[in-house]
Amino acid sequence: MNSSLFSEWFHDCLVIELKKNLKILKLKKAILLTDNALAHPDVETLKAENITCIFLPPNTTAILQPMDQGVIESMKRRYRKQLLSKFLFEGDDDEEEAACSIVQFWKALTLKDCVYTINEAWESVPEHTLERSWRKLSPYLENVDQSNDSGSVTVTE
Repeated sequence: MNSSLFSEWFHDCLVIELKKNLKILKLKKAILLTDNALAHPDVETLKAENITCIFLPPNTTAILQPMDQGVIESMKRRYRKQLLSKFLFEGDDDEEEAACSIVQFWKALTLKDCVYTINEAWESVPEHTLERSWRKLSPYLENVDQSNDSGSVTVTE
């Protein structure tokens, strides 16, 4: 990723999709919150009609981004476990053959296999892990009303 690719994605993909969604949702404006990675262009480059890009303060990614609050770690752990399970399921009992089959397993693994395994890992992340990560971000969020599609939130003080 570099600033040129990010800028191209912003203007040629994101802006177009956001405008469609804003129209469907009958909303006027959208905000893109992003970290201040070196690959991201400056705010002036990321300007579009009714779409504002706001950079998070430096060195706050781990604090402000819920996915960094254990969700990604949980998914990675599940991904590795599923890969190991696939290997063991296909593996041999003989140690010498097993060492050879490890190499064969990795060589035979395709990008498609990896994508499906990532999906399986993501689907197996428990809902409470996601809820806990959001709660760390905002302890004021007591619960989210799941019966309401509008996503109303009960706030406590």
